[in-house]
Amino acid sequence: MIKIASMVGGPDLELPALAVFSGDFRPAFSKLARLGYDGVELMIRRPDRLDGPLIRCWLEETKLELAGVCTGALWGEEKLGLVNPDLTVSQAAASRFREIIDFASACFGPGTPINIGRVRGAGDPAQPEASLEVFAEVFRELADYAFPRGIRLLLEPITINQVPFITTTQDGIAMAKRVGRSNFGLMLDVYHMNIEDVSIADSFREAREYCWHVHVCDNNRKWPGSAHLDFGSILAVLDEIGYSGFVSTEIQPWPDPDTAAECSLLSLRRFVPGRMPVPQVQVK
Repeated sequence: MIKIASMVGGPDLELPALAVFSGDFRPAFSKLARLGYDGVELMIRRPDRLDGPLIRCWLEETKLELAGVCTGALWGEEKLGLVNPDLTVSQAAASRFREIIDFASACFGPGTPINIGRVRGAGDPAQPEASLEVFAEVFRELADYAFPRGIRLLLEPITINQVPFITTTQDGIAMAKRVGRSNFGLMLDVYHMNIEDVSIADSFREAREYCWHVHVCDNNRKWPGSAHLDFGSILAVLDEIGYSGFVSTEIQPWPDPDTAAECSLLSLRRFVPGRMPVPQVQVK
């Protein structure tokens, strides 16, 4: 059965995150659990500033699953990219990414997914094929590092408005095949799919073997159901392909964090097959 998670920004972030709650994990977990969420996804930047065992304790306390670890802030706050013209930047990005792999493995255990979004870097737009091969080599190295630690890596296709390479679901599938590692798959984000893909439904069907995690928001980057995307159709096709992982909200906390969290869950639960809609709950 499809499960629902919410992105939560960590206390190590310095800039606003696409998350309903950011800062202190414990009250965020408590609110989301009370509403009826199944899990949380953590956006973090500096694992050395986090208490992993305590985070795990809070997850167990609230009976929330860890849906995954998001690395967007590595690029968003520090402009760290795995494939960058400046080798020192690439090396710093790879080093930090390995720290996050070690952190996730030690604190959350086997199967924990970590996404690769903008942190992949820009490559060299003037040399597309050479850049794609470098991306593949870097992804293989990280996947090989992550494998004995029980960590899965999820590449996220991102709109060309933000990155020059791997912008469509089809690009992502091609790269996953090129990398050829059993712990390397895709995280598909309907916000980017809506911009870049010809058909969101057909892209999910094509990617059924590689789609291990899904990000959801509406086309305005606010809670699902606040604008034009058809989440009934999106959840139906995920059910059709046998997807049983998380759909995780990555949204602006609009009009306020509590309302965004509640509206997201109410909207998504209407369309998850086999799940009863939740009654409205006032978040305190």
